[in-house]
Amino acid sequence: MKQSRKFLKIALVTLPIFFLTGCAPRSPSPYDVNGRYFMAGDPSCARFKPTRNPHRILCMDEQGHITGRRRAMTDQELLMYTHRQQMRQMQDIEAQLMFNRMDYYAPPWW
Repeated sequence: MKQSRKFLKIALVTLPIFFLTGCAPRSPSPYDVNGRYFMAGDPSCARFKPTRNPHRILCMDEQGHITGRRRAMTDQELLMYTHRQQMRQMQDIEAQLMFNRMDYYAPPWW
């Protein structure tokens, strides 16, 4: 009985997250192109290719239509991106630990 309650709690927490992330727009992430990092992967820059200028890429949407150019990220922008990602990971870990504590100390009627 206790095991089925635990499964139900996990399903109630994870299923909405699973469905919401499937519908969420893709977020950009850094891509290494010839030793420089560029933010790409969002709908307006789903595909990209390098240009003659090594500090720029040519962005295209899913259908291959050119949407513009993007410049390479500075070292500070890349550092801030990685810092934000690490903070999100820490928040996810803290949420999981809190959920585990709630499950461990839950009253028997929960």
